[in-house]
Amino acid sequence: MKATLGFSTIACPDLPWREILDEGARAGMKAVEIRLDREDRPFGLSDAELPELAAALQASGLVASDVGMGLALTDYRPGLDEKLTPVFERAAAIGAKGVRVFLGYSALRVPEGKTENEEGIIRSVADAARVAERYPVDLWLETHGTYSRARDVMRVVNAVGSESVSVIWDIFHSYELGESVDQSDAFLGNRTVHVHIKDGVKKKDDPDGGMTYTKVGEGEVPLRRALELLDRRGYNGVLSLEWENMWRPELRTVFPDLSSILAAYRAYFETDK
Repeated sequence: MKATLGFSTIACPDLPWREILDEGARAGMKAVEIRLDREDRPFGLSDAELPELAAALQASGLVASDVGMGLALTDYRPGLDEKLTPVFERAAAIGAKGVRVFLGYSALRVPEGKTENEEGIIRSVADAARVAERYPVDLWLETHGTYSRARDVMRVVNAVGSESVSVIWDIFHSYELGESVDQSDAFLGNRTVHVHIKDGVKKKDDPDGGMTYTKVGEGEVPLRRALELLDRRGYNGVLSLEWENMWRPELRTVFPDLSSILAAYRAYFETDK
């Protein structure tokens, strides 16, 4: 497969950024997905420090595949130009290819008492796309939360109609909401620009169909089939590990450090199918 291996910094939220790059390079990773801090800064660095990060990435042999915002669009959100412009500038400064945002809520269903307005979401994504069109960085929408199904994300993408908008296929999340990997791939087509890899098993007696995380290759998510479908399409982007230490304290006891996390991830691709 032509795709390359990468990882998200949610695996190591407390590790200094230089150590993250060193560990990634030693593990043979080729890309790092940087989760932004609450001020939408990579590793909390000031804009003046970004050339240092860019140089360190180049020296390590890693690329910043994308920067991940916590922004979730549930309706029309005015003022996105002002909010997103500095983020796209920072992404461009470190050579990132995308800025990730979410659609809808992070829960599997719209929380009680909350609402989503897809017409407003589409307008927001259109505004965000106009910002992206000014930079060598695209807007990436993830299959996540209430928009975990590829068919739902693609409804928004098609309505916006901008070539600056692409999709991160989080295989786990699409499967979690009942969409098969064949269905997801068919809906996404060549708009898949980045892929999140993680694994798990369905919880018993969970009406929402939620999943419990496992090591990659030890769950029921049909990752091998998804990889086969991507290979058939000629996908040559990043397969990015999301080991969610940032959000799930129980995962922190599975591996002692980032080196072990990445070694196990690489081993999954080196084993016989």
